[in-house]
Amino acid sequence: MRALRYPPCLFLMFMTLSLLVVMPLLSSNIPMSKLYSKYHNDDISLQMAQELNDQRFRKAYQYFESLDKQRSREFHNLAKDSKPDLVISIITTHRRFSSGFTHYLIQTAAVVDQMVKADNSFSNVMLFICNVDNSPGDHRDAVILQDYIPYVQMKGPNSFNFTFGTFDFRAKNLDTARGQELKDYLFCLNVSQHWKSDYVFMLEDDVIPYKNALNVIHYILKKHSFLHSSHGKPNIAGREFSFLKLYFPERWQGFANEADRVVELISYGLVGGALVLALISVTCVCQLELTYKTKLFIYTVGCVLTIYSVALLDRQQVMEFRRLSPQLFRLAPTPACCTPAMLYSSHVIPRLITHLIDVSHMNKDLAIFNFIQHEHIPGYLLEPNLVRHIGMYTSLQNQHKPPSEFLFNIE
Repeated sequence: MRALRYPPCLFLMFMTLSLLVVMPLLSSNIPMSKLYSKYHNDDISLQMAQELNDQRFRKAYQYFESLDKQRSREFHNLAKDSKPDLVISIITTHRRFSSGFTHYLIQTAAVVDQMVKADNSFSNVMLFICNVDNSPGDHRDAVILQDYIPYVQMKGPNSFNFTFGTFDFRAKNLDTARGQELKDYLFCLNVSQHWKSDYVFMLEDDVIPYKNALNVIHYILKKHSFLHSSHGKPNIAGREFSFLKLYFPERWQGFANEADRVVELISYGLVGGALVLALISVTCVCQLELTYKTKLFIYTVGCVLTIYSVALLDRQQVMEFRRLSPQLFRLAPTPACCTPAMLYSSHVIPRLITHLIDVSHMNKDLAIFNFIQHEHIPGYLLEPNLVRHIGMYTSLQNQHKPPSEFLFNIE
């Protein structure tokens, strides 16, 4: 037991030196950390990201090949025979890149299909693929999925034999790619409200939800009194909301020179300092009790070490601990960007559609943000993200995003 009788300052020195060496080595190999880009070449990261994308596609394709097509269609058809409490729409279009086919839709649909079939949180979930391609038959991934999942095509038939209307954009020029993106989104949003569900979950075809996403969503809706009454309206005692934003780009989630992020970083330091002091008080038994000055010194060094470690890993990595339980997820005020994964309260959708048509000159995400400002119905950002973005290549520009953001596996 002599090791336990080392002076606390010696123990603190050992801990400090360890962290000064270990944390840089650790963070240099974690994508999105402060040091990752300094030690990894973009070309190598791009190759790794493409290989991971291919692996995810093969796994997703094998999943659908293992399914019985008829049984899968029968499962999803059960949802349309009664009023669902959640509708999930996967918006998709044929992505044409110089790098070849990315097969994002197959990956997204495989995880969502498994998630819906395993869900016990919502009583009835309706899932469909919303194909907005001008030539829907050329979207090969979407055509493959028609054997397994219900589908709607903006310019073609659908598996429900419904007729969905178009929109009058009042002679506004929407011939740009972003204008077409808004038209596509409005079409799928309009289709989604057909079943009069309580909530509509709009997913773009290049995001993959975490497998517990529906469980977390249900818990958040219940915890914050967002759940609807049996009549489809917000509970009288509950809260009204326009949407929950379930994704915000990781590269913008790190610590920055913003008041709330600085306060958050300092808070981690204060908690970490207390933990270091408690650890040293327990493990370093001395003949004399620690003086107040010694405790203050240990606490201060602990705070600094924690801030140093957390800052190197960056906020994205620290927020991952919130995934341990739905109770640890938090709601924050929504930013204007971005819309790959949005959960809408169904009662606002008719007004939202009207508003988006009126401001169709704006980018889609800015127009949706403008809606909550205009209607004074709040929207929220859920942290951490409930989906992972796999769209390294954007449909609006034939170029890739920073590849370090896409270095992950899907369980």
